[in-house]
Amino acid sequence: MERHVCRAAGTQTFSELIRNPKRMLELLTGDTSARAEADLAAWNAGEARAVAAFSRDDGRFRQGMPILDPAAPAPAVWLRFRALRRPGEGVVLAAPFHVHGVRPVDGPGSHTIDRLRFRLVAVQGADRHWELAVPTVDVPLVRAALHAIGSGP
Repeated sequence: MERHVCRAAGTQTFSELIRNPKRMLELLTGDTSARAEADLAAWNAGEARAVAAFSRDDGRFRQGMPILDPAAPAPAVWLRFRALRRPGEGVVLAAPFHVHGVRPVDGPGSHTIDRLRFRLVAVQGADRHWELAVPTVDVPLVRAALHAIGSGP
């Protein structure tokens, strides 16, 4: 049975924003901190979260979504966005992780990313280096999840 995965505070679809004007107001005013804190608490309680993101690959950013699920056999999986199709097979982010830092989005391909709403998280996994442009409000969730997953039980 597949678990339901809630979207993180910085990850909202247009239809979700239209259905819930409070979320649209939060997003427009930048006041999403309460939802971000709730996401972190939910993740710590074992609930999964999906985060909108872009992964730099060959000098280009590709849209996708890390699924952070502490109860899953693979607790961190990258799903690449595929327009009008279901996501392909996920790519497991292999632990252990070392988060090198969080900085403004820069470098090759960065002109395609909203630099006011996203930050670049540089992560070294067991098998590769990841550069993820993540909504600023979701950075604490991503860092905490990768730290917890990478540290092991």
